[in-house]
Amino acid sequence: MSIIWNNITEGVFPEVDEPVLLAKEPTDNLVINCKLGCMIEDKSQGNSWFVGNECHLITLTSRQYWVYLLEKSLEVPNTEDITILKDVLQEYLEKLQLFDKKFQMVAASMIKSGRGLYPLDYYISGILNRSSSLIFGFETLIKSSNFISAAHLVRPHLDNYLRLLAAWLVEQPHEFAQAVWGGATIRNFRDRSRNKMTDAYLKEKASEEFPWIENVYNETSGFVHFSNKHILNTTTLSSEKENTMITFIGKTDNKVSYQSKLEAVIVMIEISNAILKRIYGWIETKRTTVNFYL
Repeated sequence: MSIIWNNITEGVFPEVDEPVLLAKEPTDNLVINCKLGCMIEDKSQGNSWFVGNECHLITLTSRQYWVYLLEKSLEVPNTEDITILKDVLQEYLEKLQLFDKKFQMVAASMIKSGRGLYPLDYYISGILNRSSSLIFGFETLIKSSNFISAAHLVRPHLDNYLRLLAAWLVEQPHEFAQAVWGGATIRNFRDRSRNKMTDAYLKEKASEEFPWIENVYNETSGFVHFSNKHILNTTTLSSEKENTMITFIGKTDNKVSYQSKLEAVIVMIEISNAILKRIYGWIETKRTTVNFYL
């Protein structure tokens, strides 16, 4: 899998404040060879890369190559051509795979940022580790033609974001993270507005920023719990014999469309984007406010 790098010497720049990975030359080793930062606008002295503690800036030319931390929005192609859909599915799966490296890069940057580690850092590390495992499992199952099991993993990946968001809703994030580390149940905590942080409530709060979460949450519930989705993937109306139903029993896909697979991959990517966006905000906080305790 190869990362497509942008080059500032070719006049290609990211948007101001948009999180990016920076490199001196194209590389696949994000943790060792890259910095995490964003472009800062300065009309008097020229733009710079913000990459470290206490607003540490470096020149744009010192890191000529860059790629967005977050994947841009993707769509399901409007075509029934199986060859095209198959190629796009492979392309989107490769984009999803790249999040494993991005998660490692973000974790390394988080640990190095600020002056020391906080309970929230360990909480986030657990989120990132679980996310990488779920993405790997999802990708493996999709490639094994086991869509029902793959779709089942979308919900726990969304759960990762909801649990991450919970740490931003409470009054004391570090005390909350420490308590969860010790075995406390998140739904028993209350946010700053004294609302219990049940799954339904976290879904509601997450949907305020990402409206698509409401639908994804509801749809994926149909895969986590037995529902009509499992029946529809098993039983279909025969196209050859009138008034006849055909039931399929097996461990691999039964007439699952490429469109359905692509939609699932896109959702996994969007959830991963949401996770990285929130964690990058935490990294910026650690970098710009070195002496603090939330």
